[in-house]
Amino acid sequence: MKSSIITVFVVLISMFSLSAQESWINYEFDVPPEKAEAFVGALNTFFNTKTGKSLPIAYLTEQTLGNQEVTHHVSFISDDVDLMGKLLDPSNWESEDWMKLGMAMTELGTLPIRSFSGMPVVASVPKPEANNGFQVIYAMRVGFNEQMNILQSFQSSVSAMQPLLDDLNIEISLHQHIAGDDRNVTHWAIESHQNYASFLRAQQRMMQSAEMGKMFDAMGRANVQNPMTIARTILIAWNTPK
Repeated sequence: MKSSIITVFVVLISMFSLSAQESWINYEFDVPPEKAEAFVGALNTFFNTKTGKSLPIAYLTEQTLGNQEVTHHVSFISDDVDLMGKLLDPSNWESEDWMKLGMAMTELGTLPIRSFSGMPVVASVPKPEANNGFQVIYAMRVGFNEQMNILQSFQSSVSAMQPLLDDLNIEISLHQHIAGDDRNVTHWAIESHQNYASFLRAQQRMMQSAEMGKMFDAMGRANVQNPMTIARTILIAWNTPK
């Protein structure tokens, strides 16, 4: 399990370097505790099929803090638009492997309750050896007339804080919401830490950063709203490069 967490974050951090335009699709689930083992088993079975292995990098996360309606996320990420397109192409869902997964999820009562997509637009410099398996995700609502200003402020602050981020073993990224969801979210800001304890230890130094203060000031002037914040932990990764 630890190896899977290390692998997926090496991949995610590398992809968030923005050398190509990546995108992601996230599916949210509400899985009762007594069905969690069967839920994970159904996913493992699917991702070990020919169809599952032909899909983008995918990872399963468990929501550890946040709203009560979501317990798990399955996320796909790639810079290959055709590969990502397979996920939303109905003709691909007719395969036996997809149908078996759908039947398993239907029988368990664990079909996705929400799905949405986005893409990273700002990211700190990758540090794969950090082994960050804990994410804190801030939902944001930014007015259309302020989105470019917020993007530039975020980029400026992240670049200036890079030495601090390296010292704390943190990755920070800003993502543009593309489609889906029902919560009127326009952006997602993500902090990646080793665990919850390292997140807590980092907060004081982060909040004392002048650049972080500038970013919060820009968000305040733009009336950026934060309707929710969640935390999640990576459990399993599939289709990561060997």
